[in-house]
Amino acid sequence: MRAIETAVELPAGAKALGEYSRNYAMRPDGKVMAVYVMPKPVKARDSDYGCEVMLKDFESRPCTDAEEAEIAGQEDVTADLFGQANQSRWFDNYSDLPMILDGGCDLVEIIFNPQSKQIESTQCNGEA
Repeated sequence: MRAIETAVELPAGAKALGEYSRNYAMRPDGKVMAVYVMPKPVKARDSDYGCEVMLKDFESRPCTDAEEAEIAGQEDVTADLFGQANQSRWFDNYSDLPMILDGGCDLVEIIFNPQSKQIESTQCNGEA
């Protein structure tokens, strides 16, 4: 991890290294996959936040207390998965690395070859 963090040059548009949660795992091909992701802060939910459930007829209703608790729990899980700023973590399975489908440079993917000790690619994620 340290070798990658010392050598990596983040792409244009990326934030500073210390702002990312840095996550690593070995791929089946023996290369290290690094996923640098911006942490997802857990925000306090207040009564002004509001929550509605969309119904089949395109009407809506307020969320129940149980639905509100489920949403808060999901947000906590996501925050744990994404980690904290300036934190480096190793995962036993690369499929457990945090991932988002878009987000631009909020997610940077790095491939490191431990045999050659070279970074093979560094790229920001796409944007939807």
